[in-house]
Amino acid sequence: MSTGMKAHLRHGLRSIWRAMMDLLPSRWHIKLDHLRFHGSFPDLKNPKTLSDKIAFRKLNDRDPRMPRLADKISAKEEMAARFGADFIIPTVAVFANETEIDFGALPYPCVIKANHGSSLSVSLLARPENERAIRRKLRGFLRCNYHAIREEWAYSEIPRRLLVEPFMYPSQHGLIDYKFHTFGGRVFAIEVVTDRYTTHTGAVFDPQWNQMPCQIGSPPTPYAIPRPLELEKMLDYAEQVGSGFAYVRVDLYDIGGKAKFGEVTFYPGGGVDVFTPREFDELFGRQWKIPGAGSDLGEQLK
Repeated sequence: MSTGMKAHLRHGLRSIWRAMMDLLPSRWHIKLDHLRFHGSFPDLKNPKTLSDKIAFRKLNDRDPRMPRLADKISAKEEMAARFGADFIIPTVAVFANETEIDFGALPYPCVIKANHGSSLSVSLLARPENERAIRRKLRGFLRCNYHAIREEWAYSEIPRRLLVEPFMYPSQHGLIDYKFHTFGGRVFAIEVVTDRYTTHTGAVFDPQWNQMPCQIGSPPTPYAIPRPLELEKMLDYAEQVGSGFAYVRVDLYDIGGKAKFGEVTFYPGGGVDVFTPREFDELFGRQWKIPGAGSDLGEQLK
């Protein structure tokens, strides 16, 4: 079987799997996803690991603040209002759908992305030769029922639109993600994702930039990751954004030595990213507390 046929078969099998999962009640969809990646069902009665608690949040947490911060457009508006326009990557344009886009008027290179999910983007280094194909891809993004993929409720409440940003590729390793795992308004760990467009490697650091002996869903970066120039400022931004939430991941970039906002994520990895070693899943989970109450999320919310 050729490589192309294998890729087509894998795509077909994924589509069938997703269609089957969409027919299931949310609880069983979440449980089977967890079983597929973690090898066991999540403990939804007395969750202890970070993965279990994300699964529990997907079923139970309907905080009305979450959709606005999960929306890539409104989140940037809120961050600019709170911290200044220099904190965000500029939004070039916003479109209700792909038919509104005039490719001749866009500044290249640029990125066009949907606002209601992750990995729904296309990078354009120049005006595309096949504009119909790009419009078709963007239409697919807007039709994507993203919240149903992992049962992430906040995305179901977002009006779907497209936004355009300048293309950022500041180093040979691409746009490096600094993902601040924030519990009760305090950063516990910084997950760093490097070479996101190629090998997709990473590392985890504590707030003092000491590397932690674990990985989250990706192989280790094979080179030293330098401390961001504005680490202290990034920590402050993340903790201000995370204040008032028991847990949220705040994603930032370091572009030209300046901290820039990426996104806010309430369901990192959909709750299915595997920690290596696995005991770190429980270590992260122990940080998830409700302010002024006990540390057991299940007991607090059931």
